[in-house]
Formats: sequence, structure tokens, C-alpha cells
Amino acid sequence: MSAIEAERRPATSRASRRPWIIAGGLAGAAAAVTVGVLVANGLTSPAPTIEAVPTREPGTSLQPSVTSEPSPEPPAEETPAEVLRGAAVAAAEFVSPALAPGQYLRREWTTEELYVYEDAFGSWATPGWGGSRDTATSAWLVGARGTQYIPADLASRWYGSMGRSELLSSFGDGAEAEAGAQVIPGMLGSRPQVEPYDVFAPWSVGGASDLASFFAAMPDDPEEMVNWIRGQVEPERPGGEDFEVGWTLIGLLSYNAGPPEVRATMYRALSLLPGSTVGEEQTGGARTLTFESRFGWASDPSDSSLTRFTVTIDMATGDIRETTYTSDVGEGIVPAEVPNSRMIYAVSVVDGLP
Repeated sequence: MSAIEAERRPATSRASRRPWIIAGGLAGAAAAVTVGVLVANGLTSPAPTIEAVPTREPGTSLQPSVTSEPSPEPPAEETPAEVLRGAAVAAAEFVSPALAPGQYLRREWTTEELYVYEDAFGSWATPGWGGSRDTATSAWLVGARGTQYIPADLASRWYGSMGRSELLSSFGDGAEAEAGAQVIPGMLGSRPQVEPYDVFAPWSVGGASDLASFFAAMPDDPEEMVNWIRGQVEPERPGGEDFEVGWTLIGLLSYNAGPPEVRATMYRALSLLPGSTVGEEQTGGARTLTFESRFGWASDPSDSSLTRFTVTIDMATGDIRETTYTSDVGEGIVPAEVPNSRMIYAVSVVDGLP
């Protein structure tokens, strides 16, 4: 009777498990600000049923199956053209604070300028303007800082000031370096008071030389803009037209002012120029691009001299943070990493002149 009663009892059912489905993920955690969502979707469990549970041999354990995950591929590196097109989008879409009447865009700049001494001439000058890094016997790096006050109407009066120059470092002949340390900073002078500041476009258009007229005359197609500038610039050597085009565009963009659509077209025009490389992403998302020009006039195939400029772009706003220009890279007494000139910029809005 006990055996018969035991056969009538229902078998104990296993505890049913509720399935959970991940309906979203964490997408682009390092490169974007898009966060996926984990959604727990509880499905209704089926009604308990009598199910035979297979037995296993004593001493064995159940091992979960291992599924190999594919190795994630490293993200493709951006090309210079892609970075510049990204800067164009930022320049076009970033909404800068509108200047109310009496307000100015305050553009602070810090500069480092290289001056070289030519023993054969007995005078000092800047490389490319009466001096050469290749033949200099001494050189000085001089720093200065100043401020520009840019009005909403770029054709209106600009204002600016400049602090006293100071010697940062020297290279080459010790006696000449000591003499330059005493003379050069004082000769450069300063403008501590805020005064009217003359700003001219690269060339006049329709008889006007202000930046507002120049920006209005620039073509709105990137290729046409490159050809327009190429027809105006005069390169130092044959084959340097694109280099001069790039330097002209960088100089205009470094004002960090002007119509957003014009600034965007200038970035797209830069993306069409050859000979550039892009560096790693910096703190805050800035990127630095280097434009190099190995001109075709070198008669000696072993001549490795080149001219280059770099531009560091804030990829969130399309503003220029820093530019450098270097000639005859790697030659003479001046280290290759020291540029002819370096300019660092920061912009803000102020309610009026100090």
C-alpha cells in the first residue's frame, strides 16, 4: 500500500527561470555621449509540468559551454581631410554668444618669435625676412602677449594692446646670445595701453581692405576658394602655391571671428590641400594638423630642408587654439622642434574696452 500511495504523488517540478533580454547596449562609451539602455523584459513563465530529470554520475560537475567572443577591431584613424571636415561642421553649427552693442570678442594671444643673427651681415632678423636658420651663428626666442578687441561688425574699429617682450631662450654663440639678451627684447617695444588696432585683409577686394569685405568676397565653394587664393598669392619658390594657400586660410581662421558658413568653407578648402598629417586627439578634443612642403627647387637630392606649419583646432567650436610656422626644419643651430613663430589664442566676450 505504501508503494502504491507513493506512485500517486506528483513529481516535484523544477523552479522555472524567468528569461531576461538585453534590449540595448552601451554604445561608443569612449568616443560619444550616447548611452544605451538595459531593458529587463520579463516574459510569462509557462505553467509547471512534470518533467523527468536525468541523472548524472556521482562526482561529475556541469560545466557551462564557453563561447569565444570576437576581438574588437581598433577604430580606424581619421585622415586629415576627415578632421578638417569635422572642424567645418563644428564651425558651422557652433553658436557663439551674440555681441550686444558695446561688447567685443576678446582675443588673447601669446607669441614666441625666433630671431637669428647672421655673422656675415653683422645684424639680426627673423628667418625668411633677412635671416636664415641654416646660416645663423646665434638665435634668440622672444615671447610676448597681448589682446585684441574685435567688434561685431568686422569693418568697425578694432582695438589692441601688447605687453613687453621677454627673452625665453638662446642658441649658438654665447657672446652673441648675451648681447641679444640685452638688446632684442627692448627694441621690440610694447603697447600696454588699449589703442586702435589696424587689421588688414590679405589683399584688397573692390577697393576695401577690411576683413568683413574680404569674407564677403570669398567663394562659397571649397575648390573655387582654393583657386581664388592660389591666383593671388606669390609663393617664395615655384611649387609652393598650395602651401601659401594653406597658410593664408589658417591665418584667416585664427581670428576666430567671421561668418560661420565662411569659416566652414575655409576648413573644407584646407581639406583639399595635400601634404598634411594629423596627430593624436588632445585633452578637450583638440587636434593638431601639420602641413609640410618639400619644394621642387632643391638641386641637391640629399637636401632634406622643408617648410611646415601646424594648426591646432578645437573640434567642439571650430576655433583655432594654436599655430606654428617653421622654415628649414632640422638645419642650423636651432633645434627642429623650435618654430620660427608660435601663436596661442583664447577668446571670450567682454562688455566693453578696459
